[in-house]
Amino acid sequence: MKKIFIIIISLFLTNNLLADDIDCGNLDKLSKDYAKCITEKSKKKSKSIKDKINANLEKSGLKSKYKKYNSKKTLKDLFKKQ
Repeated sequence: MKKIFIIIISLFLTNNLLADDIDCGNLDKLSKDYAKCITEKSKKKSKSIKDKINANLEKSGLKSKYKKYNSKKTLKDLFKKQ
């Protein structure tokens, strides 16, 4: 019973992910609606890539080091021991 329940839930979750994809193929390629569709699609893709990069930077600890470096105004401030 648990297996059937898990299968049903996983089907519903994957169905929503597949429906989220934008289809621009039915639009005329020279129209402004097509251009708008392509830009929306690329914005979603770039946002997901940016989120992955930020997550990886936080895991590695480089993001905190960059924030520390970026907050310093001079090199002298950077090398002061805290």
